Amino acid sequence: MFSRNSRALASARNVARKSAQSLYLARCAGSARSARFYSTSKPSANSGLSFVGGAVLLATGIGGGYYLHKINEVTPKDSSTTPLSSVEPPQYANDAEFKIALKKFTEIVGEANVTADKDVTNSHADTFFNTHHPPNPEVQRPAVVIYPGNTEQVSQILKVAHEYRVPVVANSGLTSLEGHNMHTRGPNSVSLSFQNLNDIIEFHPDDLDVVVQAGVGWQDLDQFLKESDNGSHLMFGPDPGMGATIAGMVGTSASGTNAYRYGTMKENVVNLTVVLADGTIVKTRQRPRKSSAGYDLTRLFIGSEGTLGIITEITVKLHPRADKELVAIAAFPTVKDAASTAQHVITKSGIQPNALELVNETTVSFVNDSGSVGRKFLEVPTLLLKVGGPSDNVIKEQLNLIEKIAKDNNLISFEQSNNQEENEVLWGARRAGLWSTFEYGKKVLDDKDDVQIWTTDFAVPISRLSDLINETNSDLIENGYKNKFSIMGHVGDGNCHFLILYNSKDYAKTKELVDRMVERTIKYEGTCTGEHGVGVGKRGYLEPELGVNAVDLMRHIKYSLDPRAILNPDKVFKIDPSEKLDELLDSGHVIEVAKCCH
Repeated sequence: MFSRNSRALASARNVARKSAQSLYLARCAGSARSARFYSTSKPSANSGLSFVGGAVLLATGIGGGYYLHKINEVTPKDSSTTPLSSVEPPQYANDAEFKIALKKFTEIVGEANVTADKDVTNSHADTFFNTHHPPNPEVQRPAVVIYPGNTEQVSQILKVAHEYRVPVVANSGLTSLEGHNMHTRGPNSVSLSFQNLNDIIEFHPDDLDVVVQAGVGWQDLDQFLKESDNGSHLMFGPDPGMGATIAGMVGTSASGTNAYRYGTMKENVVNLTVVLADGTIVKTRQRPRKSSAGYDLTRLFIGSEGTLGIITEITVKLHPRADKELVAIAAFPTVKDAASTAQHVITKSGIQPNALELVNETTVSFVNDSGSVGRKFLEVPTLLLKVGGPSDNVIKEQLNLIEKIAKDNNLISFEQSNNQEENEVLWGARRAGLWSTFEYGKKVLDDKDDVQIWTTDFAVPISRLSDLINETNSDLIENGYKNKFSIMGHVGDGNCHFLILYNSKDYAKTKELVDRMVERTIKYEGTCTGEHGVGVGKRGYLEPELGVNAVDLMRHIKYSLDPRAILNPDKVFKIDPSEKLDELLDSGHVIEVAKCCH
């Protein structure tokens, strides 16, 4: 039984609870009617007055029915997600506003760090290896390229861009493949180049990490480590395409051939310094390898493709470099045999190769035809492995076990290197795949002067990889693409690339084949992109893969951090119900930008 004091205390708590609820509901009612234009919350000067006034009205019952009705009325702003149908088309700077903003940008970084040179602006809007090109390249490019020198300058630039609603697309290595650099909201947009943010800030060999600026290339970082007195025994794990920079790799969650052993960028980033759309600077966490302090903001920005914030500094993990490393190649009659061997090595052998790659017979034939490696390989499906260890004997023992597994899967031949020089030669069958494919296109396509290459990127559970490869392989051959595609896969993590050769006139037909490949991928519980990112090219695949609610949640996060939608607009998912970019990309037509994205 409660004592009198207990009952009094309970009564007081009940009154306090009801009062707090009333105050909270009043605040919600007020905030639901307020438009927000900041990346982080900005308190209103009269918020306290509204807060108390609403509480009095509710507590006394005056107008209570009206307020409760309004509170219970769910609007798009009250929702946990943001459906595309609920957003208004974003508004961007007109010519006069952009002129003012450009003057301020120039004052921040100096005239020497702003250029309107057409060759430069064009190169920051599109590249040859992009599968998806601007429908109107004369308009859909930045007005200028800006070269900030530090995080503070990036912050000042974004404050101005936010104020004047200037679209900003961040660039570093310009090596992405899915139209990430396309300036869909041109011409009053800017490219933010990290060419000058290329310093290694701090190196902590004892902690196995290094702090770098956004524009540092992964190859430059690895070279720095090799030449360092106290870091030559260390390496940076991910190894995507040549020329990629650390910030760009974070933006797409890139990986490469080493991902099976060392992980993707998601597993290799410790923390980030990010500038939000309104110029707010955020450091996502401190430097320990583990932390349970609050939300994982680091992972939020990895893979966000410059749509949530602009990354200026990154702390990345380092790994011990293998004392010794040898390469082996194993040839098989079928892709299924090669994939089965890889699956056995991964799941049952206890061996963890540094890299585990798969190429098909066409890829090998393209490499042989190019003569770029200096020797010929059997033109059959082939596994390529890198195995490291403290000595050649330890490595060879592992390679012997792998060869035994391969023999149980119809192995044709097995070859292993004995030194670094032989490593380079054997691994050449993988490294030369892209350029060899492109060069072969000049021989096999109808229009030799219009060689296009569609670089796909999917990932599935490893057990389904061979099924997906075989089904897509058959689809391509049946539709006239025999000897017009190569296959290169990071088979260790189920990630694979089809490189499809075509002429521009066959864009629509090629896209249909890629669409069917993605349908199979999703059927096998896979993803439309394992490491290239979404950009504009894969937006249409997200809802089939993740569901409408997940994409609407992403859009909600986008508008919470970038309420004016100035950061890399139209990438990853749609932000404008009236935008027709997908249709234009599919048709290949060049039309006025106003019909595309305004």
